[in-house]
Amino acid sequence: MAEFHKIAKADEVSPGEIRQYTVEDRPVALCNVDGEFHAFEDICTHQFAHLSEGEFEDSRVRCPLHGATFDVKSGDPKSLPAVRPVPKHEVKVEEGNVYVAMNPKVVKVQGRRRRRR
Repeated sequence: MAEFHKIAKADEVSPGEIRQYTVEDRPVALCNVDGEFHAFEDICTHQFAHLSEGEFEDSRVRCPLHGATFDVKSGDPKSLPAVRPVPKHEVKVEEGNVYVAMNPKVVKVQGRRRRRR
């Protein structure tokens, strides 16, 4: 059974808002889509950038680095240059608190490429 971690009070993240939290030393983006909470790994799968620093509208977040968009409900990429989904985390709300169970999948971003000589 997954271990849930309390990360926020439900009223800390208003509808249409996204925030970053740290759980198990990993960045987690928590967003509120019309009163429904969604949590996912807060790292773009294309190149390292925190998605929580990008534009968030409706149920999509845009990476601040290269503009890839992701559906926060599924984690699926919706535009290039990202082609891999961001791992989603399980969310539950109890007694006004938001809890997250971490997905064991982590984002593996490729390192810098070496120049050819």
